[in-house]
Amino acid sequence: MKDWVAERSVFLKEWIRAPLVTASIVPSSKTLARAMARGVRPELGPVIELGPGTGVITRHLLEAGVPEDQLILVEVNHYFANQLRKKFPKARVIHDSAENLGGIKFDQTPAFAVSGIPLMSIPNPKVAEILKSVFSCLTPDGVFIQFTYAPRCPVNKKLQKRLGLQGDIFEMVLRNIPPAGVYHISRVNDLRSKR
Repeated sequence: MKDWVAERSVFLKEWIRAPLVTASIVPSSKTLARAMARGVRPELGPVIELGPGTGVITRHLLEAGVPEDQLILVEVNHYFANQLRKKFPKARVIHDSAENLGGIKFDQTPAFAVSGIPLMSIPNPKVAEILKSVFSCLTPDGVFIQFTYAPRCPVNKKLQKRLGLQGDIFEMVLRNIPPAGVYHISRVNDLRSKR
């Protein structure tokens, strides 16, 4: 209970300090975090997590079988990045924006990116930069996992088409306040080749 209160207090403090950076006053629920982690296949190599915050989803990725040294945590908030380094010392923590991932080298190409970034509150040109950057780091059949509280995919159809992507609902998480949808976004060509 003490950890639960502490995490929410930290989120609220960081949101007050920089609302456009933190963008949420509370971390993801455990139910939502489990749904995000369920879509990852740990045997396929490293996993990128965008906007891990206090590490709620990170902990569930570990429970799902992702080795800590196979986690690449990308966090723009300085305080959260430092805390993540302490909590997950074997993980690679990158203190930077998701749209800058394209220039980073990885020992093994990740197949999954799990995102806690609030894409729907970000202008489309920046969302496009983030997606291009992330997909440039993923395997050809890589999957971008994103949650949203909106009743549709957080990447609009026009942008999906322009970038050659397709977003599909993976799971609805009703035991979350508010209810959330978990989407899997993949390259269209790879979706066709699997059929």
